[in-house]
Amino acid sequence: MSANFISYYTKNKKTVTVREATILDVERMLYAGSKALRNAPYMLSTAEDMQNVTVEDMKKLLKTYVQNPSYVQFIAEVDGELVGAIEFKSGDKEKISHQGSFGMTVLPEYRNYGIGRALLETLINWAKNNSRIEKVCLEVMEGNIGAIKLYKTMGFVEEGRKIKGVKLEDSYQDLILMAIFV
Repeated sequence: MSANFISYYTKNKKTVTVREATILDVERMLYAGSKALRNAPYMLSTAEDMQNVTVEDMKKLLKTYVQNPSYVQFIAEVDGELVGAIEFKSGDKEKISHQGSFGMTVLPEYRNYGIGRALLETLINWAKNNSRIEKVCLEVMEGNIGAIKLYKTMGFVEEGRKIKGVKLEDSYQDLILMAIFV
């Protein structure tokens, strides 16, 4: 893992540091992940999903990221607090290994301050400097207008939809497929 980090400034003038996650971050990642999912109607995972994940599970997962040069996980910190994370995995078969997808979480109280943009900029720069990665993909619920706006401003374009891709309690949401070539 790299000890390198990148600093950004949030909309409220705080410094956010983005760096690769390490094994030492696992417990904080678990805590922040479950906290971020409590009030996250547009996330595919839920806080309940996180209850089944152990520290050992996270350590094993992070080791796979370390061992694969086409995987990466970044965390964002503000004043020493882990406030967001983004993870990217490339395709696991040769013909699709040039592209991959990411998932991102930001703690509710830090949303709309530029944390997601900082994480995404870091990921895109990493992908541009990774000779194996040519395309970064994502899926986003159609109702997540703020995220869609961010992705479009970062250069992502819509490639398609999974109609009724997400089933909620009493309704459905399409999943919009978006991508950027790096």
